[in-house]
Amino acid sequence: MTPTSNSTTTAVRARAAGSGLVLSGDRTASRTKAGRHSSFVRVLKFALPVTAAATVAIYSMSVLKVTGWGAGIPELNMPTIIPDNITMENPHYEGFNKDGGQYWVKAKSAQQDLKNLANFNLNEITGDIIDAQKSKTHLTATRGTFNNKTNILELYEAIDVAGDNGLKSQLTRATVNTKENVITSNEPVVVTMEAGTIYANQMTVRQKTKEYTFVDKVRTLLKGKDTAVGGAAAEPKKTASSFGNANQPIDIVSQRLDVDDLKKSALFTGNVKAVQGTSSLSSPEMTVSYEGSAATATGAGAAASAANQSGGKVQRVTATNPVVLTQADGQTVTSRSADFDAVSQKAVLEGEVVMSQLPDKRASGDRAEIDETANTILLTGTVAVTQGQNILKGRRLFFNRSTSKMQLTAPGGSSRVTTHFQQDTVAAAKGATSAKADPVQGMAFGGSFKTDPKAPVDIECDRLDIDDSKKEANFFGNVHAAQGEFTIRSVELAATYAGSAGLGAEVAGQQKQEAAHLTRLVAKKNVVVTSKDGQSATGDMADFDTKSNTVTLTGNVVMTQAKNVVRGTKLVIDMTTGESIIRTEATTAGGTPSISPSDGTGSSGIVTRGGRPSAVFYPNELKGAAGAKVAGSAAKAIKKAAPDGWNTEAAPSKAP
Repeated sequence: MTPTSNSTTTAVRARAAGSGLVLSGDRTASRTKAGRHSSFVRVLKFALPVTAAATVAIYSMSVLKVTGWGAGIPELNMPTIIPDNITMENPHYEGFNKDGGQYWVKAKSAQQDLKNLANFNLNEITGDIIDAQKSKTHLTATRGTFNNKTNILELYEAIDVAGDNGLKSQLTRATVNTKENVITSNEPVVVTMEAGTIYANQMTVRQKTKEYTFVDKVRTLLKGKDTAVGGAAAEPKKTASSFGNANQPIDIVSQRLDVDDLKKSALFTGNVKAVQGTSSLSSPEMTVSYEGSAATATGAGAAASAANQSGGKVQRVTATNPVVLTQADGQTVTSRSADFDAVSQKAVLEGEVVMSQLPDKRASGDRAEIDETANTILLTGTVAVTQGQNILKGRRLFFNRSTSKMQLTAPGGSSRVTTHFQQDTVAAAKGATSAKADPVQGMAFGGSFKTDPKAPVDIECDRLDIDDSKKEANFFGNVHAAQGEFTIRSVELAATYAGSAGLGAEVAGQQKQEAAHLTRLVAKKNVVVTSKDGQSATGDMADFDTKSNTVTLTGNVVMTQAKNVVRGTKLVIDMTTGESIIRTEATTAGGTPSISPSDGTGSSGIVTRGGRPSAVFYPNELKGAAGAKVAGSAAKAIKKAAPDGWNTEAAPSKAP
């Protein structure tokens, strides 16, 4: 028999028998496992791309939501990068300039600005800027920003800037150009230096050129040589013009200040007002020149500065039109320009100079020189001194405030000193008396010399000396004095007055002094008295008493009218009535000349000659009632004065 095989039946039997054996010919399990694997692979081929796509989609939606696109998509908690997360500890920046200068900036921490990668936000900043001359400027600030491309450093809050030259600044905001070594601030600043302190709303410092600019409400406090420790200053000297004294501090306000430390000058502009001691100066523009440095050097330059001890000491102060110098007591000086030498303590004012003192005293000229050390004033040009209605004019006025002495001259010969004194009308009216009260008899004449005692007195001369402390005025050189139509000519004229005629301060406790008015005039040497109708009298001395309104002519007296002549030793003229009396003083025993007593003005007396009055008349020259009265009065006076039978014949009618 041929054998057959039924594999299926065999396999079933084998498993049914539980033999556990799988015959090599049975592949059912392998096929099942392979099918499952194929299914899983097919799932992965689909699932992986889908999952990747979903992940990308979800991430994209999250980014869009963060940037403001889309809404309603669940937010993903993803980390973001911001400047605060990138912090540098103790960053340090430094660089070099083309001129050899150097700078460096250091901060405790810094954050880079991701929007502008050149900018860095700095905290607790320190820095140094060193110029080509190795002068260092050190700065600190609470915070700021630095741009490493432009090298611009912006500082904020509690900014301190200090230089080797001693200059220190306190600011609330500043911009520092590290390459150009320029510091600017548009907010209030306080700058201190050895020379003083400056306050302003804006500042620009150019360290390379040593130029400093301050703008808007600038106030400058300059120290004086006498400034004590702690800022206290010695009591200022109270004189009429103590401004410009290097020993006293100066307080200056202006709209702008430009300091050029290379040229050693400080220019103040815009409504400048400077106060020093009791004086203040106002001007549109003022320049202060100084020696040394505006800020005393420290470090390498300290030895040189200490050697010359300059320390920014003020040397000169100049101001331009219009200049107004004012004192606390009301004294004022105005001019077009002013130059104050702080070292020599001298001032020169030029152009329409006017010196005023309350209430109405005024002196004017073209140029004034004030010497504070000597305490003198020299006024030149077209000089005029006025007080009330009194006027003094000349070309040169020198006044010593210490001695209250003044001299007025007119050098050059082209002009003369002229004075105009308004008389005290009340005193003149009360003091006027008549010469008739004189008990000594003499030859009386009519009213040719009559004048108004209230009329002003005008005097011309070559030189006038005034001593205001003694109330004396002395006129020299061809003196011509006139009151109304009454005149006195002489070589010298001494006058006493009441009131004030000087340019100094008022007497203590007396804020207002009356204007000077003449009380007495004494003419000396070649005296000539002239009336309105040509009648004149000559003598050695004439004493004009303004209170009694009388003139007393002494010495070799000769009174003339036309060709008529009367001689004597004393002529008394009552200018209120116009009447005059001539007489001869008695001689001493033995016929020696008598000496008239001193009149209290310093004169030792006048030598007179003995004898009786004598007269020579030309009847034809005595015309009219006035002439007849003179002739009649003369004849009676001669007869009365000559009891011994002195010959009184009249002269021929015609001149010999």
